[in-house]
Amino acid sequence: MTGGDHRLELTLEGGKRVLITPAAPDDALRIRWLYHLVYGGNYPFSMVYNPAECAAAIASDRYLWFLARDGEEVVGSLLFHVDRSIHLAKVFGAVVAEGFRGQDVAGSMLDFGVDIVANRLRAARSVYATTRTVSLGPQRLAEKAGFKKLGIFPNAHKVHKSETHTLAVYYGAGALAGRRGTPRLPSLLKPFFAIVRRETGIPDAEYVDLPALPEAAGPATAFEVVSAPQFILRRFAEARVKGRLLFDFFPFHEPNLLLVSPDGRTELFIYRSTKDGHCVLIGAFSDNLEARAMLDHGAACLEGMGVRYLEALVEAGEAERLQQALAARFLPSAYYPAMRWDAAGERGRDYVVLSRSLSILDFKGLVLQPAYTDYLKEYYRLWREQHIGAVLPGE
Repeated sequence: MTGGDHRLELTLEGGKRVLITPAAPDDALRIRWLYHLVYGGNYPFSMVYNPAECAAAIASDRYLWFLARDGEEVVGSLLFHVDRSIHLAKVFGAVVAEGFRGQDVAGSMLDFGVDIVANRLRAARSVYATTRTVSLGPQRLAEKAGFKKLGIFPNAHKVHKSETHTLAVYYGAGALAGRRGTPRLPSLLKPFFAIVRRETGIPDAEYVDLPALPEAAGPATAFEVVSAPQFILRRFAEARVKGRLLFDFFPFHEPNLLLVSPDGRTELFIYRSTKDGHCVLIGAFSDNLEARAMLDHGAACLEGMGVRYLEALVEAGEAERLQQALAARFLPSAYYPAMRWDAAGERGRDYVVLSRSLSILDFKGLVLQPAYTDYLKEYYRLWREQHIGAVLPGE
């Protein structure tokens, strides 16, 4: 998304001026150099390194890419990915060159971009960010911009080592008041949801006492793995049109990996990051497996392929499906009120973000604000109950 009057001039210490503007297609090499200087080629999104992908994003009306410029030099970058059909945006890729840090360049870019996306363009009812936890800086940046703290993703990405990320969400005016219905959650999630309520002020949920489900029995399905991108997209579109999909929503991602059971009765559509072993479930169906078995067998297959982390979204009203995911050793990582809006932008549906770590949890060096610490404590409590409690009751 280019053009318009989206420009902001900052005066830094010593009188130096930095201009914040949307990126232009010929900025691709400058962007690549900036991320290389900061991350040394380890940034998990290929878009910043691939000139063709970068130029396509800049030209697309689904992105708003801001750059901070010192003359001809690009010294800061920040991206917004927008899905107007569901009134949702995400912000990511914040980076500032070393000599310009500590002068609120990133904060100014974030405030400016959120105002444009949520208020001036009204392209989204909410904007979310996942922030790093190697320092408090990114978390404080989001907090200062008015983002609410809504969850934590243990060991979700790998830059130089495994990193835990957080979920922070900015809501436009009236967005939280526009939620559709009361969430219906398994009683097990009540302490987790209490943290969300404290952060957002939303009303309580309806809690359902559901029986604990055993883990899926029998040998894991020996999935065949398909990695033909265009075939997968066509197959996914067909399954969606036929209304076959469970776990059928994950914004800003398209499947690039397909797991198919030998009998063809179960299919899982996955987005896999080739950079760091991060996966998300875009959609799935099975004619003969319960959701818990489908998820558990799929995770086992992905683990054998070197995947480290798997994430899925479940609408907050679907308590039984949430219980199935819990039985497949997925744990609640975050809760997103009013995430997915109808076409008119009048009613927003809540989603629970569930994750399953497929590698050893490692929280060394983690630095968190208090709310995120509470989410991590609750995650660990549920992990301990799920993985240890049956063997060591009371632990």
